[in-house]
Amino acid sequence: MQARKKKAKGKALTLDDCIKVGLGQLRLSPSSFYDMLFSDFLLAAQGFYDLEEQRQRSDWERHRWTATILLSPHSKKGQKIKPHDLCIFPWEKKPKSKGNNALLKSTLNAMNNGKT
Repeated sequence: MQARKKKAKGKALTLDDCIKVGLGQLRLSPSSFYDMLFSDFLLAAQGFYDLEEQRQRSDWERHRWTATILLSPHSKKGQKIKPHDLCIFPWEKKPKSKGNNALLKSTLNAMNNGKT
């Protein structure tokens, strides 16, 4: 949420920016906007951006699926094209493991001579 509090140029969030988001994107009435606490406004804006991000992801996945359907007749006989064969989106990538916990545990046990 920190990245969304500031604009891309590094400019601080101003009241004008909040009004543009509140009245323009969230479509709040002026009275409801001014009656909100700032923390409530931030949560509403974050919810809006999360919803918009989900819509964007759905669109990208729908287009990838459409491309898969369009390319299927042109693939080799017996070869099936899957959507993930065309591209993998950043939100679908598996997070990198931070290490081997079993190896770390056995090393610590060896260092402590089996004492826990």
